Amino acid sequence: MKKILIFSASIGNGHNQAAKAMQECLAAKGYTSMIIDTLEYISPTFHKILLESYTNLLKLSPKMWGRIYHNTERTRFFDMNVMMNKLLANNLKKLINSVNPDAFIATHPFASCMLSVLKGRNEWPEPIYTIITDYTIHPSWINHHINYYFIAHEQLYYLVDIYQHEYQKFKPMGIPIMKKFREPLDRRELKIKFGIEPGQKSIILSGGGLGLGPMEQVLDGLEQIEMPLKVFVLTGLNEKLYSKVTGRGYRQEVIPLKYIDNFHEYLEVADLIVTKSGGLTTAEVLSKKVPMIVYNPLPGQEERNSHFLMNNGCAVHANVTEQLIYYIEELLQNEMKVDYMRRMADVIAKPDAAERITEFIMQDMNQ
Repeated sequence: MKKILIFSASIGNGHNQAAKAMQECLAAKGYTSMIIDTLEYISPTFHKILLESYTNLLKLSPKMWGRIYHNTERTRFFDMNVMMNKLLANNLKKLINSVNPDAFIATHPFASCMLSVLKGRNEWPEPIYTIITDYTIHPSWINHHINYYFIAHEQLYYLVDIYQHEYQKFKPMGIPIMKKFREPLDRRELKIKFGIEPGQKSIILSGGGLGLGPMEQVLDGLEQIEMPLKVFVLTGLNEKLYSKVTGRGYRQEVIPLKYIDNFHEYLEVADLIVTKSGGLTTAEVLSKKVPMIVYNPLPGQEERNSHFLMNNGCAVHANVTEQLIYYIEELLQNEMKVDYMRRMADVIAKPDAAERITEFIMQDMNQ
């Protein structure tokens, strides 16, 4: 039985979700796999420092993160390979030698880089497959000794040309999502389950896994809308936001939710979603063809995801709350525009990405 090690990192929840989607699909094909939270495994202390630094940067100075992202598109601040060699490689090598896998999958750029370093040092023949989890390609994902890269869409090939890398290594298979997002559901039954009344429109407000964004301002703005709404607020790990929303009263029906494992069910009944356009969230929403309003995306990868969606007619972008409320009202009333956005989402979505990637890997490994 083939064994595959999947290396992710808990810096942004989407990387882990992509890893789980691949593990689910590999298991269905009879492959054994193990997911490694790379930095947590190698150095819990270093992982904690890096995660806290990243989270604080996003909360306190998203513009600084944007500058870092855009600057590193042109040149890296340091040689990542040297750092990985000095600090991280030995513990990872010990794990890999104990498992003796037939292949590697990376769903985070750190993991891709580490595997590249180790393969270069040890001359491992086993292939490395990197899954890029955004609708863009940042050069931090690109490393030596990677056999193939799976990218979100054919439209991203222009970036491959810009970076002057081997064109044939990049396969536009999509971003892998869990099987439950492409299974048919009974919308009527789910509306009853979630208590959505006839004539009531349902909206999802999502600030990602960290529950970022000015949600309270958005909820204040929704109070101005006359039609009855049921608003599901996904607060993620943001306990402060959850407490604030829970402790307030609203004219509209507002339901705060912590981390949930049935996001696919909420998407099934949603008339629209307000989101920050993280890569995995975007892929999941596209699979359900829900119209998107991208609100205050983080500079960097979320901003690039937003551009991709707008260029393909799947989303509109709002920078201020007043603009957001205008778009919400428009989409709740304009059936023609909503129908167009759903049709465009259907064109762009690749809900079977995990299966396509798995089939490709199986064929490549068995050649």
